[in-house]
Amino acid sequence: MVIASPSNVLRDIAGFTRGVEGGIYYYIMAIALYFASSLLWGVRWWLILRRLGDHVSYWDAYTAIMGGILFNNITPSLKMGGETFRAAWVWLTDRVPLDRTILSIFYERLTEVPGVSLVAIIAVSSGLIDIVHASHPLLAFTSTIAMGLGLGWIRDLWRDVKKRVSTDARILIRDVKLTSISVTIGVLIWLQDITRFYLIGRAVGLNLSLGEASILSISYLVLGMTPTPAGVGFVEGGLTSILLAMGYPLDKIALLVVGERLISSVMSSLVGLVLILSRGGAKMLREASRIARSMKGGVQADGITTDSTSIGLV
Repeated sequence: MVIASPSNVLRDIAGFTRGVEGGIYYYIMAIALYFASSLLWGVRWWLILRRLGDHVSYWDAYTAIMGGILFNNITPSLKMGGETFRAAWVWLTDRVPLDRTILSIFYERLTEVPGVSLVAIIAVSSGLIDIVHASHPLLAFTSTIAMGLGLGWIRDLWRDVKKRVSTDARILIRDVKLTSISVTIGVLIWLQDITRFYLIGRAVGLNLSLGEASILSISYLVLGMTPTPAGVGFVEGGLTSILLAMGYPLDKIALLVVGERLISSVMSSLVGLVLILSRGGAKMLREASRIARSMKGGVQADGITTDSTSIGLV
């Protein structure tokens, strides 16, 4: 797990609870906002799968997403483990062909670009300008690198689009209604991400600006793409360094980082585990994990079709 043991989790929760004091309402709002956005994420993927002709139930799609978050948080997968777990889960529960799942996730990632771009624009136009005016050259330098990596992610995705977009993907992209809904949900999810950092900051006594919250959001995206479960070590060190350079006190920074991790790593993983166990049990979890690992390793999972003729829009 991201936090090494149950005793460490309990210790962090106890320390965070003492540190938050009167800001607990802000923190509850941050938790509610995170899970509301995860439900929206489930709606988006469910709609995409339905458009592809797969009559997956919403709760199977949502369970796959939260289980994917759990899988990311316990495996060093550079965030790819969650996607393979999602594919394995909907195949086990609804026999969705692998090609259609890959297409749905690819299209979903594509509709994330406007949201990521919006956060990057806010971070550059507001956050970096505030930092330069406040004379934080180190933070301006590190944040500029983070922005460059974030924009590089968008550039690489676009190159991937030009190389891999199939006829079916073009049909999805040209579906104005579906694309508008998917992009709108993506933007809302990323605005939630900024707002969550702001609310956690208020809970621990830090009044982050919009630009600062945006820098933390885009930096979290970049720092999470590291070869450790959920970017453990990289995320904590990176966010702490950025907040220190912003001039915030270390004790408040530690509370913010722990508070964020409790939501996006611990609580999300627990919800994913509960959903998986309630909708299929430990045997299904083991089987989905086995298939996900075989897919990551480039091995054809038994019974999962990857024949391109299996893709069919309705």
